[in-house]
Amino acid sequence: MAMLSAEQQDALQELMNVAMGQASNQLARHLNTLVHLQVPAIQVIRASEAPVQLSQLYADKTMHLISQGFIGGAGIQGEAMLLYNLDSTQQLATILGYQHQDANEAEMLSDISAILTTTFLNGLARQLGSSLSYSAPLQLHCHNSDLSEQVNQLAKRWKVALQVNIHYQVTDYAFQCDMILLIPGTALLALQQQLDAILQDYG
Repeated sequence: MAMLSAEQQDALQELMNVAMGQASNQLARHLNTLVHLQVPAIQVIRASEAPVQLSQLYADKTMHLISQGFIGGAGIQGEAMLLYNLDSTQQLATILGYQHQDANEAEMLSDISAILTTTFLNGLARQLGSSLSYSAPLQLHCHNSDLSEQVNQLAKRWKVALQVNIHYQVTDYAFQCDMILLIPGTALLALQQQLDAILQDYG
């Protein structure tokens, strides 16, 4: 199973920290408040393990899931998933002044997800000397089993994956969301080559 070296993981961590900062700053301006970030958790896993891990992480929770595929010219591709729990969604609607209706809720989550997904991934891609295209986002109001099934559909196509978990929390409100990136093993090899080139440039 392809693994990141310690140097590659440190380099990727730094690139993601920069991209996360850009996404959180844009979200903070949109919400007019501070956004707290945790250091992203990066690990290479067997793709078949992803549904089990996420099922345990979000056990007995009802989530709003927005999932969007991405692909870049340098071989980078994968799936970005944003997960919001029900309480956070209601809190977000209050912050933004939305009426709590299904149509408005879907629009609201699409707006926030576009900020977090595209700002983060575009920032990461720029640092890698690439650009990305995106599929149409899929939005689901899902229980734990629905989330597992969505991830399982991805896992069937991949043997290994780079999994990145990012947690965003709005400081002044009880709003938080998780971004989970899954990058298949074939794209991981391309990513390793790009990280090695960056390390060589700054070595």
